[in-house]
Amino acid sequence: MKAFVLAGLGCLAFVASPLLAQDDGVGGEIVVTGMRNSLSGPAVAIQKPPVIGLKRMADSAVRTIEIVSDSREEGMRKREVQAMLLDAIDRAKRDGFSLVTGQFELIEVTRANWQDQFPALAGKANSTVEDDDDDDDNKSPPAFEDDGRTATVHLRVKTKLDGSIGNAQQKINGFVKSIPATGRSQIAQKGELALTIINPEQYRDEIYRRIAAGSQHAVTFYGSDYGLEVTGLDESIAWKQVSNTEVFLYIPYRFSVRK
Repeated sequence: MKAFVLAGLGCLAFVASPLLAQDDGVGGEIVVTGMRNSLSGPAVAIQKPPVIGLKRMADSAVRTIEIVSDSREEGMRKREVQAMLLDAIDRAKRDGFSLVTGQFELIEVTRANWQDQFPALAGKANSTVEDDDDDDDNKSPPAFEDDGRTATVHLRVKTKLDGSIGNAQQKINGFVKSIPATGRSQIAQKGELALTIINPEQYRDEIYRRIAAGSQHAVTFYGSDYGLEVTGLDESIAWKQVSNTEVFLYIPYRFSVRK
């Protein structure tokens, strides 16, 4: 029996050093540059994704922001960042933005749930430092922390991606500047813009169709004596950013032509 492996993990030439993640059953909005494997541990980047997949515009752009206060008294610091946070929540709802938390799957922060997202700030925790279960190399900053001199709230602002990435950044800039300071509180942007996709699993059938069409086309070059074998279709959906505004979703399949 002769076998020709036609499509495995051929690299996309226009991607230099991709950031990848795998879907582990989550159905919410996912940060593309966040990495996680199907066991919810730190992801191992797949350096050579398959050629066939789905390229599409991301759903939103997000930027990390920090609300800080360096007032001398701890209670004052908390009150100032809390007031600025609540103002930001109200303005986001009014102006078409979202405030979110989470390194991988995003959770919207609202008036109804902000105390659950920032329990130390709301006085619901014994410590003013919140932590997570990630290992040290993949640990995200606590949602709220106070080191005795500065109180800091970490979160993200999200805007719908309906144009260029520059347009998204301009909208976020305007939103951040619109939030008035309370006392000694300030707000600042951190890091770079990241892209998000909503429920990657919804694209599985379209990716299946593209793999089927591509593999069936490939086998036509070998004659009627050859058949097709496709494997890996039960793998998790993976994704990466391929341009300023686009993401590439794929399944790490393989197919071969056999006689």
